[in-house]
Amino acid sequence: YTNGVKTVGYAGDFLSKAWQWGPAIYLAGLLLMNVLSIPFGVSEMPEECPEGSMNCDYRTLQLDVSDEELDEAMRDWAHERSFTTTFSPGHIVDRSLVFQFPDDVHYSNDCGTVDIFSKSRLGRSDLGVNSERLDDLEEYLLDYDFETTCQ
Repeated sequence: YTNGVKTVGYAGDFLSKAWQWGPAIYLAGLLLMNVLSIPFGVSEMPEECPEGSMNCDYRTLQLDVSDEELDEAMRDWAHERSFTTTFSPGHIVDRSLVFQFPDDVHYSNDCGTVDIFSKSRLGRSDLGVNSERLDDLEEYLLDYDFETTCQ
C-alpha cells in the first residue's frame, strides 16, 4: 500500500523473478547447443582445412615422439585448458569458457611429423580462436620434455 492505495506490482518484482530463471535458461541453452552440435563434429583427421574456411586451422610440426608419449602430452594439454575439455587419443573436444562452444582438435603422429587440426563445430568464422588454440598447442608441444622417439 502506498498512500492508502494497493500497488499490484512494480518493476522490481518482475526483475527479481526474471533473474531467478537466468541460470536455468543458461544451462538449458548450453545443453541444447551441445546436443545440436554433435552432427557437426569432425570424426577423423582431415587432410586440410576446407577451401575458404574461416573457422579452421591445420599445421604440421617437426616432432619425433612415440604415439604413447604424444597422447600423454595431449592429455596434459587438454586438462590444462578447462574443466570441460574432453580427451580421447587422437581427438580432443575443446570448449570456450563462458558459452561452451565445442571445437574439435585432432592430431596424428607420422614418425617425425605431428599434424594438428582445429575446427569450430558452429558458425562460419571463429574470430581467430582456432589459430590461437594451435599457437598455444604448438608452443606447448615444442616446449614439452619428450623422452621417447617414434623409432
